[in-house]
Amino acid sequence: MNYLNQPEKIALHNWTSWKILIRAIIRSQGDFSLILARCNCRNLREGIVQQLQERSPVEIRELVLDRSVKTLYTTIFEELGDEQPSAMMVSSLESVSSLDQLLVATNQVREEFRNLACPLVLWVTDEVLRKLIRLVPDFENWATSVEFSGAAVESAHAVEIEAA
Repeated sequence: MNYLNQPEKIALHNWTSWKILIRAIIRSQGDFSLILARCNCRNLREGIVQQLQERSPVEIRELVLDRSVKTLYTTIFEELGDEQPSAMMVSSLESVSSLDQLLVATNQVREEFRNLACPLVLWVTDEVLRKLIRLVPDFENWATSVEFSGAAVESAHAVEIEAA
């Protein structure tokens, strides 16, 4: 299966972004890298995540944050334990009730993230990205960004990627 074949049901911009994201994940194997995947539409994000997990040549571990999470670093490493995934995706930052506190805590321990020997994909909305830039510019400066866009009515089925 060629994971980079053109899908039938995905907008060209999002298809290009999908390829950029998957290539960034593949190229960062064994090394920490921070990738911000920007998407304001939850259904679109969920569809893209599903396709990444189904079509990626590397296993991608997903962590959906709870509203009550206070620290990103501790939450990730408690979730992983001794496991070292090929890639890690974190979503629902926009749902965290104390997001400012979480971001400031993240910046304070940013060097510790290098202990994660894989790419870290943070799914962010425009609002979360603005807060990252304003509150934790040092952490945000490490990141590569990829943008996915679509109407709020776009569903996971609209981003379905057909097998080659």
